[in-house]
Amino acid sequence: MDTVSLSVGRRSPKEWLSSLPTLIVLLLTIFLASGEVIHSQLLKIGENTWEGYFKLRTAGLVGEPTCNPDPDMERSLQEAVARKKAHIADDPLAGLFGTDIDEAAIQRSLEASRQICRDKWADYTMVQEQVTPGVIAFRNIETGVAQLVTSLGDYKRLLLCLLIIICAATATLTRHHIALRPARTRKDHLVSTIGQLSANLMLLISAWVYRGEEMAAMADGVQVNHFHLHQFWIAGFAILSLAALYQLVKPPRDLEEGGTWGKALLTIPLYSIMCISAGIQFAQQGYYHGISVYLGMIMELSTLFLSLALYIWIGMMLRQTRLAHLVFDVLRPWKMSPELMCFAVLAITAFPTAYTGASGIFVIAAGATIYSELVRAGARKQLALAATAMSGSLGVVLRPCLLVVIIAALNNAVTTGEMFTAGIKIFYLTLFIFFIYSQFARTAPARIAPFSEAVPASIKRLIPLLPYIIIMGSVIVVFKDLLAIKLDEIYAPIILPVMLFAILAYEKLSSYFLHFFSLLLIPLLAYSFFNMLGMQEALSSGNIPTGMSSEGLQNVFWGLFWRNIILAACLVVHYLVKTPNMDPHYQAEPGVGDNLESSLRFATNETTGHIGALLILMGMSVSMGGIIERSGMMENLPETFSSIWIAMTLLVITMVIIGMTMDPMGAVLLVNATIAPVAFANGIDPLHFWMITLVAFELGYLSPPVALNHLLTRQVVGDEEVESAHVHGGSFYRRYEKYLLPVAVMLTALLLVSYLPLVSDAAHDYLFHKIAFAG
Repeated sequence: MDTVSLSVGRRSPKEWLSSLPTLIVLLLTIFLASGEVIHSQLLKIGENTWEGYFKLRTAGLVGEPTCNPDPDMERSLQEAVARKKAHIADDPLAGLFGTDIDEAAIQRSLEASRQICRDKWADYTMVQEQVTPGVIAFRNIETGVAQLVTSLGDYKRLLLCLLIIICAATATLTRHHIALRPARTRKDHLVSTIGQLSANLMLLISAWVYRGEEMAAMADGVQVNHFHLHQFWIAGFAILSLAALYQLVKPPRDLEEGGTWGKALLTIPLYSIMCISAGIQFAQQGYYHGISVYLGMIMELSTLFLSLALYIWIGMMLRQTRLAHLVFDVLRPWKMSPELMCFAVLAITAFPTAYTGASGIFVIAAGATIYSELVRAGARKQLALAATAMSGSLGVVLRPCLLVVIIAALNNAVTTGEMFTAGIKIFYLTLFIFFIYSQFARTAPARIAPFSEAVPASIKRLIPLLPYIIIMGSVIVVFKDLLAIKLDEIYAPIILPVMLFAILAYEKLSSYFLHFFSLLLIPLLAYSFFNMLGMQEALSSGNIPTGMSSEGLQNVFWGLFWRNIILAACLVVHYLVKTPNMDPHYQAEPGVGDNLESSLRFATNETTGHIGALLILMGMSVSMGGIIERSGMMENLPETFSSIWIAMTLLVITMVIIGMTMDPMGAVLLVNATIAPVAFANGIDPLHFWMITLVAFELGYLSPPVALNHLLTRQVVGDEEVESAHVHGGSFYRRYEKYLLPVAVMLTALLLVSYLPLVSDAAHDYLFHKIAFAG
């Protein structure tokens, strides 16, 4: 691959007008998410460096006190008594409350005022004597960071609005929107582009009408927040319309001839279908700005949707690394049968799925590698496609998945901790179900290499992964021990981009980059062990720090102990044991850069299109949810059913249908507003309900007619490869295994998660014991 230089002239207009603004928004999002942490750490540094920094930082900002620190107390007392007497004389009601003057109380008040004044002068004098240019310079940085974070924090909605517009326009011009089938022929392109143009014009009209409605409301004295966003939405939808018009006027040159109009309808992007459907129904109700109103709902969760954009970027950077290939290298010595290999892959990929925000993002990031490695391991193509589509499904219930964070943010009936605790159990259940089904569906006997052969070879192939563990561990330790933030659902969007950038620097820039992290990690581990000695002493003496229990401190101690031992062992083994050669069959996939600059550029370019396709689809999903909400469909359901079994059955069917037709983020907003209250009113525990919802959604994303995860799999694997997987003979199951196996697994898991807790109190308590019904 030819390396593209850093010269300005070698950048395409798309990169200047799309990728660069997207990168700026993503970096601003990271800064905003970490801004409060950075500011608090700056305050700690200031206080540790200069005693009394909290007072010294006021130098030049607070003027000289105007009070007198040494007043004539006798004279002040006489003047105060005189004022009091004059006030009593002028007050006709004073006799009712008494005319006695307590000179002792006035004396005490004057003395207290003098002391306050002296303290002010003492602080002011201390600041003037001790302040240095270094304090002033550091103060300016610290307050500047605080002011910048506060100012930019008020514009998160605008950042999300700009991100949607820029990336959606990019997805339009690059034909990256999600549809049931790609546009290959001229008929496909014509129908697809007309659909997009119609949807974009409908969005433009809706935004224009919405602005007029809010202007009328302001004229009537109604307060309207964030009115400035209307101009950006109108301009943005105009840009989207012009982009679609340009595509219509100047079609791509690689289009084929032929095709049918019926198949061409399937190339209309899903967001266009949703937008047109919702717009027509809103128009029939006279609610012409309905799409924009419901699109604005995602602005209320701007922080979470900006985090989703970061997760997409993380996923695309992950695709630029060799991590997935190295993990497959570890599995290869076991010589597992294809079904067992798929089982192992699903078990492993669930965890990175949780760290990339949602199932679809991980399929985009690693789907091509998973598919090719499974085929290479001997899996039939239908099975490989099934496993690839499912690779992002099992991890949505694991920490720190963004979807769970959104659910917890929308309501206070459940917490992320409760959902992740139940989620790990459901993950193991679903994985076990896949194992059972895959073994029944196997075409050859299950096989696995003898442990005596596989274990040594597998351990040997773990050694190339040690540098990655060291780098990731170094980043985690820096954030945890120096900045006091850990890799959880709150801070994962901040930490993971740094981690992926460090890995890319090691792979693409220089392998010696690892030495920097090793040198950084060694003193941090030593410092951590030193702190652990203090914890051990506190546990032995019973002098537990305020706000922490003995059990909690012990858990922290052992967590640090094992973390430090593992990282120290990785350092020792890496530098003492020769790293074996990597898999000789490894070849970088198309679109993977051969240096740091190209890798980051390719990752950001891909991120832009994926953000546009997913976020605009989510926005239209919310509008479709608005149609359902306004239709009164849910109000037609009884508030309570005669049987919890009937209620559960209707809710499960409803949520699977929603999962088939809507993206997860938009679907959660709809379910929280309309379906969750019905579930709670019928005695279904909130935690039970939301876990059912997550499993039902994943079943929907794997089920036709839309099957979003399969569409994303097609996008990354390639149309030709998917077409080559078609089986023209054999049983019905073999011909459609890529759909039937995932549906069978997730449907069984859904039925068990939904109904087993109703049959068995023990099962319910095991899965959902951490929350009581609060309906």
